[in-house]
Amino acid sequence: MAVAVSLEPFRIGMAAVMLSRPRPHLQLATFLAAGFAMGLAVGVTVLFVIGRRLPEAHFTLPRVQIAIGALAVLAALAVAVTPGTARTPPEWLTRALEGESLWVAGAVGLGIALPSVDYLAALAVIMASGAGASTQLGALIAFNVVAFALVEIPLIAYMMAPAKTSAAMAGLNDWIHARRRNEVAGLLAVVGAVLLAAGLLGI
Repeated sequence: MAVAVSLEPFRIGMAAVMLSRPRPHLQLATFLAAGFAMGLAVGVTVLFVIGRRLPEAHFTLPRVQIAIGALAVLAALAVAVTPGTARTPPEWLTRALEGESLWVAGAVGLGIALPSVDYLAALAVIMASGAGASTQLGALIAFNVVAFALVEIPLIAYMMAPAKTSAAMAGLNDWIHARRRNEVAGLLAVVGAVLLAAGLLGI
């Protein structure tokens, strides 16, 4: 699930944009730090504050897997039948990204890590596992490390080969956006089917 989050087009696109701005290594580092902090803050709040108040009898791992699997299958159907339209960033965001302020990178990083459906689904799986607090915290940190892998790796690579890293990220961004909707729908369908099967076998 973390790998799927790491491949979100907007996340990769913003990482590529950060490398095209003035002081790219600082832009990308700020973007990563803000996103990682927001991801952990949301995760800790959901797991250890909200989660402690939910009734455990109805919140089991198999039921969560079935619910998420069903949603993934429905999402696959929606992606398959909905016409694709190219999305362009708002004009105000485009203007802001043309500057060199690190505050913009931080704000975008915070926004990219706001709780999405896939992130909340991952948190639900962690919560329903019944593992101890330290294990859940470790799973949360591991999830975010993997989810931000395509920001972390370019940041390290940029220190050694700036031009090659920028070109590689731009190419990856183009490749992600060129994927056909049928491929995305197929991936969602497979993930949904696996989760449904795991949940049904675990009841």
